[in-house]
Amino acid sequence: MTTLPETYAHLQRIASLYGSAYARAASGCGEVILTQGRAQFYPWHMHAEHWTVGFVRQGSVFLATKIESRQLRAGQHFSIAPYELHSLRLEAESSLLVVCFESGGLVTEQGRAFFSQGPFFLGEAERTCFTAADASENSIPLQGACLCMPETEELRCARSIRELARLMLEKPAEALCLEQMACHAGYSPWHFLRLFQKIMHMTPHAFQLLCRLRLLRAMLRKDTASAELAVSAGFVDQSHMHKLFKRHHGMTPGQFKKAAFTLEAL
Repeated sequence: MTTLPETYAHLQRIASLYGSAYARAASGCGEVILTQGRAQFYPWHMHAEHWTVGFVRQGSVFLATKIESRQLRAGQHFSIAPYELHSLRLEAESSLLVVCFESGGLVTEQGRAFFSQGPFFLGEAERTCFTAADASENSIPLQGACLCMPETEELRCARSIRELARLMLEKPAEALCLEQMACHAGYSPWHFLRLFQKIMHMTPHAFQLLCRLRLLRAMLRKDTASAELAVSAGFVDQSHMHKLFKRHHGMTPGQFKKAAFTLEAL
């Protein structure tokens, strides 16, 4: 069996080749991402149903959310809640270690088994931050969970939009026009567009693109044939798919396939 230090060494080797390395648990409960050695920019995006904890190991990272923008230096960390819109910019020679885990995933038996080993590369201060993230995951209600709150028009709108967002996550390749989305949510197209942007902080089209990129990453991990990727993931063509993937990930789909591996399979 591969030792944990060997796993981290493998992460570093891949990141040195492609700029980033993606190590995902076979159980699907979490992922470790290491980005280092080159300037990198991740445009506005969100992690649907995932909590994210980032540790700046070297250099400088600029984090922007809808609330604030800040610079983090080596030794500092940040946390991102599910559906929280953000962007990241790494300066050259910087190193960023990110741990992602599904909502509730950290407290499952599989999740604890993975993350009891996953943070093996973290320093003591980083482990403390990660443990705090575990506590916050248990104490902060998930978005859309408002059973104890009185029903209001605002909550009804938010629930309707989030139900549609979940449908888009489940069926990202399905072609839905604005009118169809609005009809499903029960609003006029203009009102729906305004509500979606208010609640999700991005347009329906932009969110659908993130859903398709999410599906594409899953397909790449399963080694889906290149000829099937664009159509199956809902993109216009391969050229369009490559362009958007590289813009959001800083690498081509082919490079991602080489840079991603399953922890238990190493």
